[in-house]
Amino acid sequence: MLTRTEAALGKDLMARLASLRFCIVGCGGTGATFAEMLVRSGAKNIALIDGERVDSSNLNRVFSFVSEDVERNKVEVLEKRLKATAPEINVRSLAHHLLSEESIVNENSLPQEVRDCVYDSSVVFIGTDNNESRIVCEKLCGDKPDKMYLSCGIGVENGKSFFECSWKPETPEEKKDAEGYGPENASYMSIVTEAASAAFSMLLHHLKIPDSDRFIQYYKEYDANFTVSKIELDHENLQMQ
Repeated sequence: MLTRTEAALGKDLMARLASLRFCIVGCGGTGATFAEMLVRSGAKNIALIDGERVDSSNLNRVFSFVSEDVERNKVEVLEKRLKATAPEINVRSLAHHLLSEESIVNENSLPQEVRDCVYDSSVVFIGTDNNESRIVCEKLCGDKPDKMYLSCGIGVENGKSFFECSWKPETPEEKKDAEGYGPENASYMSIVTEAASAAFSMLLHHLKIPDSDRFIQYYKEYDANFTVSKIELDHENLQMQ
C-alpha cells in the first residue's frame, strides 16, 4: 500500500511517521481527514479524543462517516475505518470531551487518561471546533516544551470561507472569547480536505526539518464566488497576500 508514498516521501520520513505516537483531538472534518492521511502514509500509532457522536450534519464533509454511523461515537467509527484500511495499526479511542465547564478555568479537572494521552503522544493535532477547547489543549501541549503540535480550523464568516493552520500555535487574545470558527462552525468537503492537506504538509516539513521556524502559519480565504481573496503564509516571516 505504501510503495508510492515511500517513493514520494523517502524511507527516512516514512520510518519517522511509523515511529511516532500521534494524538488527534477532535475527530470531525479536519481531525478525521488528518487521521486518514496519517494511516495512509504509514503512521502506526494513533490516539483519538472526541466525546461527540456522529451527526447527520457531519456527512457533508467527513469521508470517514456514512449514514449508518449517525448517533455512534465518532472515535469508535473512525477507529473502525482506520483499521479497515490498515489492520496492523494501533489505535486508542477516548470518547471524552476535552472541554468541561471546570476545565476552562482549571485544565487539571480533565480526566487523567485524557491528559496522559496528550502528554504521552509525540505529535498532537488540534482539530476541535471551538476556541475554548483549543486553549485547554494548547495549555496541555505547552506543559511539554518539546511537544510537537499543530492546529487546524475552518469556517464561514461574512460570506467568506476560510481555513487556518498553525504549527505550535497560541490562540490570539482577540479570539479567546469567541466560540469558534465561523457561524455554527459551517464547512464543506473541499475546504476541509484542503485545510487537512495544508496541515499535513506542515507536519511533514517539520518532521524533516525539526528545528525549522519556517512554514508555521497558513491562512486562506475564499469569497462568495469561491475565488481566493486572501492568502497569508508565514514563511521566514514573509507575508504574501
